Amino acid sequence: MQASPAQVTPAQLPGFFERQGLPAIVSIFGDSPLLIDDALQLIRHQARQQGIDERLRWLQDGQFDWQQLFDQSASLSLFSSVRLVELEMPEGKPGRDGGDALRQYAQAPATDQILVVVGPKLKQEQLKAKWYKELTSQGLVVTANSPDRAALPRFVQSRAQRHNIQLDSAAMQLLADWFEGNLLALDQELQKLALSDLAQPITANAIQTAAEDQSRFNVFALQEAIIQADLENALHRLARLFEEDVEPAILNWMLQREWQTVSNLQQAANFSDACRRNGVWRNQENAYRQFCQRMPALALSKAAELLTRIEFAFKRDSGEHYPTLVTHLVTLYCRPQQVLGIRP
Repeated sequence: MQASPAQVTPAQLPGFFERQGLPAIVSIFGDSPLLIDDALQLIRHQARQQGIDERLRWLQDGQFDWQQLFDQSASLSLFSSVRLVELEMPEGKPGRDGGDALRQYAQAPATDQILVVVGPKLKQEQLKAKWYKELTSQGLVVTANSPDRAALPRFVQSRAQRHNIQLDSAAMQLLADWFEGNLLALDQELQKLALSDLAQPITANAIQTAAEDQSRFNVFALQEAIIQADLENALHRLARLFEEDVEPAILNWMLQREWQTVSNLQQAANFSDACRRNGVWRNQENAYRQFCQRMPALALSKAAELLTRIEFAFKRDSGEHYPTLVTHLVTLYCRPQQVLGIRP
């Protein structure tokens, strides 16, 4: 009988490591880049505590060689008897070869490496896949999902404490409203507040007075222009973001989220229910309906390709020009028919 996987959140990882140490296989899946990074940082710290100084990071793509899972253990350096191997699966879909490789590896994990598999929040069919069940049956599963709206103020408070910030209840609610669905931007705002000289506990009024205009030329404003298919404003706001050295992780998060939202809405039987499940506000439903209508399968496929190239450009220095790729994607989101030469 297959064992049930141990499941924790990133916040529970230190306690788990204190009790059991770092297991041979760790799987991190979730929809929050911030919490995924939290988990990775904790795992890397624990690895160093256990004397593991060598780390490899792989990104699965169409040319990924799954044999590396088995070859690496035979090629350790002279400086480490165990290495940490991080394997990112951007879509959580290893394919047939990858699924077989993961199942084979999970049945007999290498004794000289720790495997960390990282991916997005998985759908039900992925959770039922044989590779997932085998991979997680004896290992550790870290769920890195954004808290729901009701739990978000408590999350804000917890995150603020990490930065030695005290917030009053109104300030917690304000930040929750501002940054729902974008925990990376929330964490950046808390870091700014930590460096400020505001009296603590910090109030909502103090934040509103000190903060920059959250609606001007930021990723949320760009997102709104994309949803409305307002290409002129979208490109103008994108240019401003590049001038301000926007954090690529935040910009990529928004662009990927729009792709996923449109994909989910197009597949839904009930559009309004799907909007609620995907965090679309009621006053945005009509705009998203039009967004879905103007993005046929060909456009979504091209957007997915661009998202992958964008990821490679800023994470792996692929040589492609990151701003150009992002500009192409924003244009595709707003005017897919013109970009691809297809009919509406």
